[in-house]
Formats: sequence, C-alpha cells, structure tokens
Amino acid sequence: MTDEASKRRRGCLFYGCIMGSLLLVVVLVAGLAGFRYFKKMFNDFTDTKPMVLPKVQLSQPEMDALQRRVETFRDAVRLGQPTGPLSLTPDEINALIGSDPDLQELKGKLYVSIQDDQLNGQVSVPMDQLGLPIFRGRYLNGTGTFELVFRNGILRITPQTFVVRGKGVPEMYMEKIRKQNLAADINHNARAQAAMDKLQDIKIKDGKLVIVPKGKQ
Repeated sequence: MTDEASKRRRGCLFYGCIMGSLLLVVVLVAGLAGFRYFKKMFNDFTDTKPMVLPKVQLSQPEMDALQRRVETFRDAVRLGQPTGPLSLTPDEINALIGSDPDLQELKGKLYVSIQDDQLNGQVSVPMDQLGLPIFRGRYLNGTGTFELVFRNGILRITPQTFVVRGKGVPEMYMEKIRKQNLAADINHNARAQAAMDKLQDIKIKDGKLVIVPKGKQ
C-alpha cells in the first residue's frame, strides 16, 4: 500500500465517526420496537429489498482535492498546527462514503443531506447485520432527522424523527430514542476522544458539516 493510500485510509476519523453514529439509530429502533411487537415490526417496519439510495460522484480531480483537504486538516489538528475549519457539503460527505475504504460499511446504506441546517439521513440496512438474524432477508429502510451538539469535547447526536415505509416511528418509541446519544461509543473511544479534545466545535452551518479546531470560531 502506498503512503498516499495509507494516509487516505487514516483520514476518515472526523467524518467517519460522525457518519457511523447516524447509522446506530436503526439499532435503537429495532431494539425498542422489534422484540416486543415482532409481528408488527416484521410487517410494518421492514422490506424484502434494500432501498436504492441516491448516489453522488465527484470527478477524480474533485475527489483527489477533497481527500487532500481532509488529510491536511487531520494532520494539522493532530500536530497542533494552525488551520482553519473543515467544511464538508452533503455531496462531499456522500462522495467520501461512496469511495473511502474505511467507510465501505456505510456504502449503499447511508445517504446524508442537510436542509435548513438540519442534518438528515436515509438508511437502508439488512436486519441480520443489526444482530437480528431472525429478520434475515429483510431490510430496514427509512429516513431520519438528527440533532448534533458538540460541547466541551463531548459529541451528542440524537434522532429527532424517524420514518420507515412512509410511517413515523410511534411517539412512544421516539420519546425513548431521543434520550439516546448515538455518539456515546465515540466519546468513550480513546483515539476519537484524543482527536475531539483538539476541536472547538462540530456543527451544521450554512448547509455544511463544519469541524472547527481549537483556537478558531
């Protein structure tokens, strides 16, 4: 593996952690609704085929420039060197999901969008990959809105709404889901925490995901 390829594989820490956290909402939905109401969830909350998610493809020069920008930011933060915020558009986030080797687990399963500074996600995941083999051959396809808050080095990502097969997840479940921090595992990951300790903010602003290093506003 070349040095450049190695750098690219290591460059997903910031956006990879955030995008991976969004996918955890499907585990909460399955855990809260599935085992108590097995038959209802089987019929109402799963499909026999995956949902076809939108695809974003940047040109090779655009993709190369994006990878360099992410890696340059990552190295500067790691070394404590001055650098400006890293801003990623939804297209850039989705292009990284579709091309970065470290994000292969999310490819075809997650599509990110931002509307009115609201973080949204479409997910399509095989149920057996969520630790539910009894649902083998079924897929959880849905869309959700998420609140992202970063304060004192702690990241919180909480689902606000989730719609499956055109039906909103019942409020009795959403009340519990909204109390969950989908980034809890990230906050307890030593490598991720070391990186986040060097960040001032992670936020959605002007239609972009913005990662701000300490010393910047």
